[in-house]
Amino acid sequence: MYSEANKEKKFTEQIEKWIMYFLYVLFGGLFFLISLQGSWSEAVILLPVAAFTIPLTKWGMRWQNERYIRSAQNQDDLKIVMAKLEEIEVRILKLEEK
Repeated sequence: MYSEANKEKKFTEQIEKWIMYFLYVLFGGLFFLISLQGSWSEAVILLPVAAFTIPLTKWGMRWQNERYIRSAQNQDDLKIVMAKLEEIEVRILKLEEK
């Protein structure tokens, strides 16, 4: 990968990690509070919500992060193309002067 893509990948991985930590702590804390209360009827509702929310959030973040990384790779590729075009322009100017 290129420089912009590497930066973007590191940043998105960090954000993904912290969001997932937050979700685990949130649902873990809710299950802990339910267990302290002793009424498990709330857990019947919370368990499917957690089972649906956590994987869906993880999938959505990965999908979005891949788009960001591809965009950064495109920016890197554009920089390479611009450098090549500048080289070609210099060569054309030299040939025109002859």
